[in-house]
Amino acid sequence: MSISNIVKNILLQHLSLDELYVNTNQKNCYIIAVSRIFYGITELERHKIIYAPLMTEIINKNIHAVTIKTFDPEEWIVKRKFYIA
Repeated sequence: MSISNIVKNILLQHLSLDELYVNTNQKNCYIIAVSRIFYGITELERHKIIYAPLMTEIINKNIHAVTIKTFDPEEWIVKRKFYIA
């Protein structure tokens, strides 16, 4: 299974996400996550939510770097056009 699919499976099992996009370049992951769970919390708190279920893969060096973009559904309506072609 590709690291992209592993990351998707882990995040979808642990978090209630409306939309999830994961791209990988070797061991670097680029994640876009959209969920109601991001309403009213800081970017740092949002990133902690994404990192938590991925820690085993990071510790085991299956993932080297992670770039995270998180949006609540209202933010995503406005910003989607900048991230998805």
